[in-house]
Amino acid sequence: MYLTVARQLLVMAAIVIISFFFSRKNKFGQAASQYLSRLLLYVINPCMIVSAFDAEFSAPKLKSLGLAIAVSFAFHFAMILIAGLLFARKKSRSVEDPEYTRDCLSKIGIVFTNSGFIGIPLINGVFGGEGVFYLMGYILVFNVLLWTWGEWLMTGAVRPLKIILNPNVLACAAGLVVFCAPFKMPYVVIEPLKMIGACNGAASMILLGLLFSSFGGNGLQDQERAAFAKPLARDILLRLVVFPLILLAATLLALRLFSGVQEIQLIMSVLFIASCCPVGMSVSSFAVVFDKDADYASLLVAISSAACVVTVPLMVALLEALV
Repeated sequence: MYLTVARQLLVMAAIVIISFFFSRKNKFGQAASQYLSRLLLYVINPCMIVSAFDAEFSAPKLKSLGLAIAVSFAFHFAMILIAGLLFARKKSRSVEDPEYTRDCLSKIGIVFTNSGFIGIPLINGVFGGEGVFYLMGYILVFNVLLWTWGEWLMTGAVRPLKIILNPNVLACAAGLVVFCAPFKMPYVVIEPLKMIGACNGAASMILLGLLFSSFGGNGLQDQERAAFAKPLARDILLRLVVFPLILLAATLLALRLFSGVQEIQLIMSVLFIASCCPVGMSVSSFAVVFDKDADYASLLVAISSAACVVTVPLMVALLEALV
């Protein structure tokens, strides 16, 4: 499986590189990245999520999805707890303090992976629609915790409406209705959703290339880059190596505990790969939305995304060797 994962990541990286040079040559600006980001968030991803649930209803499969959600909560809570312990030494608790806000971005970055823009096309390329179905459990938990714990870190407040109205959460809810409905969706309804959703992989990589093409022009001075080096190395090591190794142990435990569950190997492989993905685009989005050190967040996303081409296949190979 690790060779399939590596091959899929290389395919995705090739699209990012093409997009990077094309975007750099044509000097696409923020307007283009915002348009593509919104298209992915509000149209392509929701269509892909709903179409992933267009399968014949099965009670065991629904229970397996519930297990995927439960394990995803366990994974995220473990990462949140460890992240809290790692940064517990910091005395300042003011959201206005630059050092504290950078630590908050670090915590969000090491906990929340790019399970959407990288995880979805990766899982789809390796496991197909069946894998994406179980990935929805991870993405649902991701969005709920991002807009509770993540927003609380950045602002000191929580807005439940943000969770309810999140496009991915709404799409998961709609998908469950489609999956549990006693009838199949009409062809003229589901087929457009599938066609739009099929654009997810390429569009996500094009967006990453577009975003990366602008990182070089963020105006950082050499002194600022040097100041970023140590925390960047720490956060990337935690996100791509330390946390995956910890969750590898949790994955092996879950495989033993739920060995009688149908498709447990597929479920845990999907969740483990999702947890090995690089820093999520959410950390960059949060930095922009809440006006908190966007330069650092952008570098964290960019460097971890490049490094994951090596680390994710290695983690998957380690899982295969231990199972």
